Amino acid sequence: MNVPTDRLLLMLVAATGFAVVAGGWAAALVHAEATGSEELVLRVIIGAVFFAVLLGFWTLLSSTDDQTA
Repeated sequence: MNVPTDRLLLMLVAATGFAVVAGGWAAALVHAEATGSEELVLRVIIGAVFFAVLLGFWTLLSSTDDQTA
């Protein structure tokens, strides 16, 4: 996986799956239960967790590249 496009393709698959399963579920709960500024804060937190998980995937794939090189 030395080619950056391979890593980007894997990230696209991981991001899509994670967004559909976890992000969609959490956002649906927020939409159903929260109102006003509370909803906005919860959505920002969901977004931050989403990007933190994607960063974790990216570092995992980067460390895999370093180990194989």
